[in-house]
Amino acid sequence: MTEQTAMFKERIVSVDVLRGLAMFLILSTQIGGAHIFSTFNNMVWGEKNWPDFVINQLSWGNEHVSFINIAQSIFLFIVGVVIPFSIKKRQLKSDKSNIYLFILKRAAILFLFGLIAGGKLLNLPQYNRTLATIPIYNNVLEYISISYLVCSIIVLNTKIRTQYIITGALLVLYWLVWFIPAPGWDGVIYSKEMNIGIYVENLVLGNHSSHFGAWTGVFNTVSHIMLAMTGVLIGHLIFGNREKMDKAKLLFIVGASMIVVGKICGLFFPIMRCFMTSTFVLISGGIGVLLLAAFYWIIDIKGYSKWAFFFHVFGVNSIAIYMMAHLFDFRLIGNILVGGISSLFSSNVEAFIQAVAAMVIMWLIMYYMYCKKTFLKI
Repeated sequence: MTEQTAMFKERIVSVDVLRGLAMFLILSTQIGGAHIFSTFNNMVWGEKNWPDFVINQLSWGNEHVSFINIAQSIFLFIVGVVIPFSIKKRQLKSDKSNIYLFILKRAAILFLFGLIAGGKLLNLPQYNRTLATIPIYNNVLEYISISYLVCSIIVLNTKIRTQYIITGALLVLYWLVWFIPAPGWDGVIYSKEMNIGIYVENLVLGNHSSHFGAWTGVFNTVSHIMLAMTGVLIGHLIFGNREKMDKAKLLFIVGASMIVVGKICGLFFPIMRCFMTSTFVLISGGIGVLLLAAFYWIIDIKGYSKWAFFFHVFGVNSIAIYMMAHLFDFRLIGNILVGGISSLFSSNVEAFIQAVAAMVIMWLIMYYMYCKKTFLKI
């Protein structure tokens, strides 16, 4: 076995753990019926008395990087991190044409899953949509699909130096394009009513445009590619040949630098989640790098991994649980076990117990699949 082949057989657990953490945050704040954080705060402070800090961190109206919106960025970042590993591994046993077929197949399946998870493909009448008006973007999986496709092709055909240039150029160009005023619009360039992003969205997608308000599908695709490319560059580092401690140190330096640069640039280019501006990408990506650095140091260097097993189980089967959580309300399943007990408490306590039960049910299903070595691979 060559040294290169041996390197590709070594799995970096911290990568799976960080992916699992991102999935846990998505499950506990958005889907599957396991809204642990909102029900916990209702239980502790009441539904209308949350502290300002908690409201800020759990509000989708917060355009800055926050607890509730960081998970998607981390997940995209991890998608990028594993691309160099995946591509190089396949290059050891496949020719370029077969790798292209694999990339296209995986991207197509992810895109299809996004349509299903968003509910539009299976339930068009509810949204007053037909195939002629179905939105292209219904779910983050469509963004992951396109980002994975573009970044994989870039990695397959360019050198690392070129990938740095592409990532930097995208960050700068995405900033500059916002200075172009939308034709016929005299308002501010970052208005959520109309801007160059919304104008291009309507021009390119027409009846298939996004249904998420100011969220601009076309421009945000570029932002997701930037996030994934950030992960790609980190992937080259963490799967490279440096000493482990050197990798950890560099990860900490890079993550902190990205956040500082993002904050400074934020003085000139707003940090906005709905448009996923370059500054938002830098800061959210920087947080992802710092978390990966911490997990890598604790788990893969120091060997303290037992604490992370909960997240690891979610991380190695993230697409499976993501799809399940979109298709089923696990709160209803959990109520089979805790419904009678939870009803003995106040409504807020009851809701929290039900949310925890939903999370437990989801994790136990993933744990069963983990024990059986059943992993959804696309």
